[in-house]
Amino acid sequence: MANENKPIKRSQELTQLSKEHHEALLLVWKIRQGIRKGVDPERIAKYCRWFWDAHLVAHFQKEEELLPAVLHKDHPLLQKMLDDHDVIQRRVKGLPDNSTQVLELLAQSINDHVRFEERQLFNEVERLATPEQLTLIAEGLNEEEPVLVWEDEFWINP
Repeated sequence: MANENKPIKRSQELTQLSKEHHEALLLVWKIRQGIRKGVDPERIAKYCRWFWDAHLVAHFQKEEELLPAVLHKDHPLLQKMLDDHDVIQRRVKGLPDNSTQVLELLAQSINDHVRFEERQLFNEVERLATPEQLTLIAEGLNEEEPVLVWEDEFWINP
């Protein structure tokens, strides 16, 4: 249990994905801050939909395109990743504008998914990948993400 919160030393090739995971965990924090501060769930839901379109879609696509080069399509960890991506997508797309319970469920799903990828999936990729495969992954991630800003900082100013 003590090692569960210990920082993971990530290979340089996967660092960008881990940085994007940090952004996803900030989304979880923002959702929970908004709920805790009594922010109108519609404001939070709008942000979640925007974050999905602006960040998560591209992140999921990168993982789904690049990681099967290392893990066979039937690998259980890869299958869990794909299943999680599907669940998160359905939760975002079906997000009602008035339910803090559904927002919390989305936040928990994203949190659990990021923790799974960082603690299990990426460790397995790093364990099995050849240096050439890691280089190919890094090259596939070598695109600068545009910095997109959301104006309604409900997590700060309810």
